Formats: sequence, structure tokens, C-alpha cells
Amino acid sequence: MLSAEPRDSVRPGTRHEDHPAESVRTLDGLFSRAARRHSRAVVVRDGPYSLSYSKADMLSAQLATALLVADVQLGDPVVVHCSDHRQALVAQLAVMKAGGVCVPVRRGLPAGQTRRIALVSGADTVLCGRATWAAWDHAGCRRRLLMDDPGLWKRIAARSVDRALPRSAPEEPAYLLTAEEAGEWSSGHLVDHRAWHLAMAARSEQIGPAGQTVAIAEQPVGPATLSAMWWAFGSGSTLHAQPSGLGAGLDGAVAVYESAEYARVLDRLEREPRPPRPRMVVLVGAPCAPEVVARHAEILPETALRAEFAPGGSVLPWAVSMYRAGQDMSAGGSQVVGAAPGVRLSVRGALGENLRTGQAGEVCARGRTLPFDVIGDRYAPGSGGVLLRSGFAGRRNPDGGVELTGPRLANTP
Repeated sequence: MLSAEPRDSVRPGTRHEDHPAESVRTLDGLFSRAARRHSRAVVVRDGPYSLSYSKADMLSAQLATALLVADVQLGDPVVVHCSDHRQALVAQLAVMKAGGVCVPVRRGLPAGQTRRIALVSGADTVLCGRATWAAWDHAGCRRRLLMDDPGLWKRIAARSVDRALPRSAPEEPAYLLTAEEAGEWSSGHLVDHRAWHLAMAARSEQIGPAGQTVAIAEQPVGPATLSAMWWAFGSGSTLHAQPSGLGAGLDGAVAVYESAEYARVLDRLEREPRPPRPRMVVLVGAPCAPEVVARHAEILPETALRAEFAPGGSVLPWAVSMYRAGQDMSAGGSQVVGAAPGVRLSVRGALGENLRTGQAGEVCARGRTLPFDVIGDRYAPGSGGVLLRSGFAGRRNPDGGVELTGPRLANTP
């Protein structure tokens, strides 16, 4: 059973205790509203399996009740480590409804990394499946709930949903995002519900709503999946998981990928006699190389491309580059990015000082659509929120844009 004592690793990021829930302004509240409006609509299609909005909302409320019975407190971190997109969605919603903080973990991490994630987050509860159960044998987590255990759901369904749900609040943390690279300076980024809402609303304002279908090729709870799902749910869309990349029947849809995986997706599409024609491709993560942009234009000339710079698994965009269909995307030149809405970019020196135009340093950011606190970081928050360090070199141009100039920097203290 989880301790009721506050955990120092997460509690400093919790703004207010006993905050009254403002349902539509939280991520789980956004989902519940979509479930009321589109109850029979498919929320997740994963291979031959699907899940409706209403059933996902019901199952997550039942699971959230079980978490409260297990003494999960407001602000408690709970690991979500599932191999199935449907299980992962229900698990994340349940953690939020219970007032907890989701710690998403992708499949395939070695035991050393799961131990590190448990240490950084302070989590001692894991929502997992049979395929990921063993990863937490030695991670120090005392409670594991098996999402694909029929017996668990039979016990959960026998209990009435707790009337205190939902316990989430807009300014409380929704996610603790941990970088997957091991290192001495391991840290996790706390993102509240409000920041996620604002970032997804800004995306919709710039490129329109998600539409009927949002396609992904990534495992559950990876950065591209997290970025795609909440944008999709805001429009009542279907999250369509296609591990092999873009498939048939996705003409006019939107696809979201990690920047690092998109070159492989293009390799597969290049071999197709008739590639699908999605309306837009959104890339999340590392900078998108000019060569990849040029290949996109060659293979999918009628598809717009949006590249969101979100380093270190931070998911929410620091900067955005937009390439319209038909625009000249020929390779060459530098990578210049403009700040995403609500974000202030800066270039910093080795001591954290703000560098002048033209000086090379590390690209950093802060803003209301980014994480509000960093657990385990050695830099204290400043005016306007915590300063986030990208690990990428760059310089500010005279026109105000930031040019990414070099490879990833070493993570040195």
C-alpha cells in the first residue's frame, strides 16, 4: 500500500492541495467530455482491437477507484508501462482521475533503467501488462496491477465508483516525463494539465483540429503517442496504431511520428506502389534534418509537414517549423526554428548566462506550455518558470529565430 507521506521528489511541483476539480480543463476531464459527446465512437484502434470512448471512461473510473482503495494520494506518481494502447489509455486516465501523476514508460527498457525511473519519480505503484511485469521485479515498486488480468477487472467491477472522482485539477501535474538516457544527472519533467491543454489548443489553432483519425506507429506512451492522443481526444478522433507506419485507408488523416523514426517510415512508403496521402504529418522530438524534409516532399508531395522540436522526450513543443504542401523543401541550409506559442527560447552559455545574438551555446526554453518543474535537476527555477536545457547547440539569429548549429551536447554537470 502506498504511503500517505508526501514524496519530496514530486510534491514540490504540486501547486495547491485539495484543489477543486475543474473537469474540462484537465486532461481526464477533456476525455470525459468527449466520451459524453461521442460515446460510441472508437477512441483507440490497435490492430484488430478497438475501444470506445464510453467504455474507456467507465473502465478508467473503476480503476481509479481501485487506486484510491490502494491509498494512492493526490500527487502520487504511478508508472504506466503497458504493451497495449487500450490498456495504456485506461491506465493513464485512471491515474489522473485519482489525482495521481502518470509516469509513462515504453516497452523494452532494461532493468537498470526501470530502477532509475522508480528512483527519480518516487513511484511505488505500477500499472503494467504481462509483457512488462518482469521489468519491475527489482525496481523497488511495491505494488503492480496487471492490466490484462481478468481477475483484477472482475474485482474492480464489483466495487462502486468512488464519488470523490475525479480528483485532478488544471494546475496539478498530469505527467512526470523521464528521459530514457541513463546518466548521473537523471531527471524528470513535471507537466501540468493546463500546459498540455494550452499546447494542444495552440496546435489546433495553427493547423486545425485533428480530424477523424490520427495515425501513429509508436509503442504506447512514447512521445509521439502522447502528443497525438490528447490532440485526437480533443476532437473526438480515433487514435489508430499502425506499427508498420502509414497504411491503407488513411488518406486525408493526420499521422504523428517521432522525428527519429520518420526516415524509416519514408523508406517503407518509398517502396509502396501507391503510398497513402495523409493530410498532414506531425513530427515530434529531435530536429528534423533538411534531408528528411526533402524526402518527405518527394514521396508525399501533397502532404503538409509540421516539425515540433521537443528534445529529451519532453513531448510538448519548444519550437515549430511548418512546411506546406507544394512548398520548396529542397535539402540544404541550416535548421532555423521559431518558438512555439507560449514558449520563450534562449541560447545559454556554460554557466547558464543568456548569450547575445550570433553567439553559440545551448538552446534552452521556458514557458507556460512547457514543464513547470524538473525533478533531480541542478538548476533552480527562475522568473517565468523552470529553465529547460535541450542538449542541442544553437545561436540566435538577428531576426529572432534560433538556428540549431550542432550535434547533441554532452550531458556534463
